[in-house]
Amino acid sequence: MSLHKEQQLIAIIQLLGQGEFYSGQAIADNLGVSRAYVWKLIQQLQDLGLGIQSVTGKGYRLEHLVELLDGQEIQQLLMAHDIDLRLVTDSTNEALKGEGFAHNRLVIAEYQSAGRGRRGRRWVSPLASNLYWSLGWKTQLPVQQLGGLSLVVGLAIVEALRQLEVTGVELKWPNDIRFQGRKLGGILIELSGDMVGGLQVIIGVGLNVHMSDRVTETIEQDWMNLQELKSGISRQEVLVEIIRQLGVYLEQFEKQGFHTFLDEWQKVDECYNQKVSIIQGDETINGCGAGVDENGAFLLQTGKGMKPVYAGEVSLRLR
Repeated sequence: MSLHKEQQLIAIIQLLGQGEFYSGQAIADNLGVSRAYVWKLIQQLQDLGLGIQSVTGKGYRLEHLVELLDGQEIQQLLMAHDIDLRLVTDSTNEALKGEGFAHNRLVIAEYQSAGRGRRGRRWVSPLASNLYWSLGWKTQLPVQQLGGLSLVVGLAIVEALRQLEVTGVELKWPNDIRFQGRKLGGILIELSGDMVGGLQVIIGVGLNVHMSDRVTETIEQDWMNLQELKSGISRQEVLVEIIRQLGVYLEQFEKQGFHTFLDEWQKVDECYNQKVSIIQGDETINGCGAGVDENGAFLLQTGKGMKPVYAGEVSLRLR
């Protein structure tokens, strides 16, 4: 999508965001384009998942108020980061791969056309509803010591939400952010490079904030929004606080290792002392969640003893 087209779409969102009905002609006059072209822009916004009401004789308005992220303000609040805010992208993780990678580069999108979760699952990413971002992080840690990284990212998110007075959020190993069994968000870690020049780590996060029911028919599990936990919560405020907390947690992780987070993990571990199943291929192992070890492996208490389970092509389910 061209920068000019993005600017036109943003202009319509900002105009309709004032809460009033605007006719197609009024929008056309504001943008300096034809009424027919406005109709195409409105259709494109609706295709991107933005709820727009159309009433004959009145015009268009948003179904609910939309908060667009402010890239300049985010940059001022997160001076140590290189902020890359996009209206539309295929995937924020993909944007950081290869030549796009840089330490502390933060790619944020209002909409992802090809967002992914763990194990290649599609991540539903409606426009200006949730948070979708990826952070580049370069580390000299060996890959063997990065097993607990997704758990540390989750802990940073829980702490950031607590700072914003959102409590009761839990984590499900290895990458789910949950509240009372319903999914709030997920984490996707991808690695590249080698230890000669340091590992390039991409930390991708999707977090539900204001997502509407009508765009979620393909989601197979129970989900919820942050706005259900705190009415009027700001996407921008959540994003900035998470990135601040993540910087603190990543520094501690790099210097002291994951074992310093074990107690904190146990307090928010959704599966601790719960009956669970580990599914790997055609094999299912039942047991009881017993926390994680100092390498971030899930500990499954079975009738045959304690079994460590490592993240990969496995699925953890509560029974």
